Amino acid sequence: MNLPDGNLSKSFPCSVVLAAHGSLAEENSNDALFELAQQVAASQIFSTVTPAFLNGQPNISHVMSGLPAGDLVIIPVMTSDGYYLQNVLPGKLAENVNFESFRIFLTPPLGLHPEIASLVADRIAVLMQLMQLNSTETTIIIVGHGTRRNSDSSKSTQQLAARVREHLPAENIRVAFIDQDPSMMQVIGEITTAHMLVVPFLIARGPHATVDVPAAFGLPTGPDIEFPLVDLIGNGLIVCDLPVGMYPEMAELCIELASDQLLGGVPVQLAELAKRKLA
Repeated sequence: MNLPDGNLSKSFPCSVVLAAHGSLAEENSNDALFELAQQVAASQIFSTVTPAFLNGQPNISHVMSGLPAGDLVIIPVMTSDGYYLQNVLPGKLAENVNFESFRIFLTPPLGLHPEIASLVADRIAVLMQLMQLNSTETTIIIVGHGTRRNSDSSKSTQQLAARVREHLPAENIRVAFIDQDPSMMQVIGEITTAHMLVVPFLIARGPHATVDVPAAFGLPTGPDIEFPLVDLIGNGLIVCDLPVGMYPEMAELCIELASDQLLGGVPVQLAELAKRKLA
């Protein structure tokens, strides 16, 4: 993947925080974000790269205490501009006691990066060939988290599905959600093809990716499962891939998001974040 404007050749004396929901359900639930931070840091483009979590350590509410004052880019490693980004993350950032020591830039969510659709389409094509699945007998299910608390949460999954259809017009692509309708079970009940290919539009291998999604499709669950999961279903196959946020290209997308903000973005003011805090 070639990033525009030669951003990979530039370096910035700033800190980058990869901000994610995180999970305390399993000991290794947040490992993927630490690995992503290491991959971004290996580029040596930014002074420091740090993961931070709403659920986990370092916590978003005090992550800035360990960072040098100056420019700071926050990348929401989330799939949508939904409830957590609009209502929770701003307030948690504003809780940092040294918030005003930084000039803060806030990027769009990683899951809304325009390259995500082509990456998902490429991954689907590879899996279809690897598993010898044909289009007429396969339904592809893109599973998003969704939430009934914020209607914006589902939009990114619906948009992703629409863009993937543009790349793969011959494929039968459906959308399902973990926490809103149509649920995974609803969609499964409507499928008539022999094969199913599940694409979790999730960030990491937390309990949603390792328990909730595979369990809905009758696949093995647990923190140590290896993707893609494959099993027989009737006369066909069911395949569940790794979360989209674990694709190897995510580090380059993070670098691009941060670099673009530093080159042309507008810093976020404390008062603006405070207004977005959940009442």
